[in-house]
Amino acid sequence: MLKAAIEAVSEFDIAGATVERICAQAGASRGLIAHYFSSKEELLLAALNALFDESLAIKQAIADDNDFSAIQKIRSIAHSNFKPPVYSWQSTAALQAFTNASRYNSVFAVPIRRASIRFRQMLKPLFEMAAKERQVTLDSAHAAFGLYIFTDGLWNSLATGKDEATLGDAMELCDLFIRGCLSKESHFDN
Repeated sequence: MLKAAIEAVSEFDIAGATVERICAQAGASRGLIAHYFSSKEELLLAALNALFDESLAIKQAIADDNDFSAIQKIRSIAHSNFKPPVYSWQSTAALQAFTNASRYNSVFAVPIRRASIRFRQMLKPLFEMAAKERQVTLDSAHAAFGLYIFTDGLWNSLATGKDEATLGDAMELCDLFIRGCLSKESHFDN
């Protein structure tokens, strides 16, 4: 049901993702959905949370992998945003719809903010370790926030097609951002 809800949102937006469409997509009855969810909003919120949980679990597994350096982990986490199963046209379109809806329905803003915080908290210690490896001074919280904002903007670009960016472009741009953060030459004196 959660996957069907994401697919319906990606194709028809929040308003168009009716319970009937979600039922048809899931091959389930309204009664079955009503058994698990008290409202369409509750179902969509569960689907959004599941989308973030899957993405963050993949990223956390990368962060916990002791076979990689901190820099390799940061790159792999950033790249995971643009590879299946995290990236698909359905997930990008659905996330774009949920983000747009969060402006007028705060219930969707909560999991979006929570995922943002978890992503940044995961990256902060990795940027600290990478800065130590590279022997550079770095505000790791700002670097983690910057990479989050950067990947979020790339998702927006890919979801809308407005910039004609490709998945390869997105990963290369993430690498450029990460290298810039960890380069001795990239730090400006105020």
